[in-house]
Amino acid sequence: MSARRRLRRIAPPMMLGAAALGAFGPHTRSRHVAASVDSPVQLRVETVVARLDTPWDLAWGPDNFIWVTERGGTISRVNPRTGTITPVGQIDVVERGESGLMGLAFHPDFPGTPYVYVAHSYSSFGRIRNRLVRLRFDGAALGDPIVLMDGIPGNSNHNGSRLAVGPDRMLYMTTGDAGRAARAQDLGSVAGKILRFHLDGRRPRDNPFDSFVYSYGHRNPQGIVFHPQTGALYIAEHGPDTNDEVNRVTIGGNYGWPEVHGFCDGDRRGEETFCRSNTVVEPVTVWTPTVGVSGADFYDHDLIPGWRGSLLVTSLRGGTLFRLVLSEDGSEVVEQESLFRGEFGRLRDVLVGPGGEVYLATSNHDGRGTAATNDDRILRILP
Repeated sequence: MSARRRLRRIAPPMMLGAAALGAFGPHTRSRHVAASVDSPVQLRVETVVARLDTPWDLAWGPDNFIWVTERGGTISRVNPRTGTITPVGQIDVVERGESGLMGLAFHPDFPGTPYVYVAHSYSSFGRIRNRLVRLRFDGAALGDPIVLMDGIPGNSNHNGSRLAVGPDRMLYMTTGDAGRAARAQDLGSVAGKILRFHLDGRRPRDNPFDSFVYSYGHRNPQGIVFHPQTGALYIAEHGPDTNDEVNRVTIGGNYGWPEVHGFCDGDRRGEETFCRSNTVVEPVTVWTPTVGVSGADFYDHDLIPGWRGSLLVTSLRGGTLFRLVLSEDGSEVVEQESLFRGEFGRLRDVLVGPGGEVYLATSNHDGRGTAATNDDRILRILP
């Protein structure tokens, strides 16, 4: 992308109130219906950088810069104070529908071990495939990618894929079912799964299925985050037209897709039988109609009053940032707040900065949104 499209100054802030829960809420068949809350906190929203080309993942780098992937293949560092954006790498991707450059994560010893991991789509004999690669950062630019896994089924939809390093120093990767739902229940396929790797790409011996598969039965998981206190793994996952889900992921867990949508409540023929015979793990919460949940992060600060301990989840179709309050055991949502609904269009990712500020990435150039002249943007939320 040419330099003329990069805004290098932080735009003036807007003052916005926190919106109450609107048309999008937890499915009323939930075993515990989350109460909607209306926060009295006034929030200030600033544009940090604008005119990006479909930003996909935001990650706070150990260098105190925001690293951002754009779906067309660009990896950049953003100075959060000035908004200056510096491209540091370009991945050769196939960008078709939902495919392209996606998730990014850092080696936990970065910059001492200066490895950056990314997931991206590529073309193989005319078909979309996904791969996991590792790149070395020399302080100015990323080197050539080293492939850790390729041949992962891909598609123009249901394509995944985010990355996160867990407290066990393992690398976790989400994958979609790539448009073939049966793959999600097939333990011989790496599609529709959460995958788990050693940081050098090897398979951990304690993975549950003698493979890279950590959990299965997923449709299109995108948001992925570990709880900062308990270490529990949570994902945000797209449903079909019902039952977008937030799931707490357990090792070896079956999350039901395509036989089960949302809770095991007998809404579909054979659902309860499948749940019992396969010990399906039920979601933490669901949304019907779907809102296109995407990025996720935990808020573990006091800067924004009342937010500590909340799980933040962005939505594409819903254009909303959801703030979810979990039960004490982390198994369900007891309160939900809906923020910025429709204010900024489609929201792809959320990132909590080290000072408690919150960053959002819009996704209005992804082919399904309506882009304003300054889209796409990274926004900063402050009290």
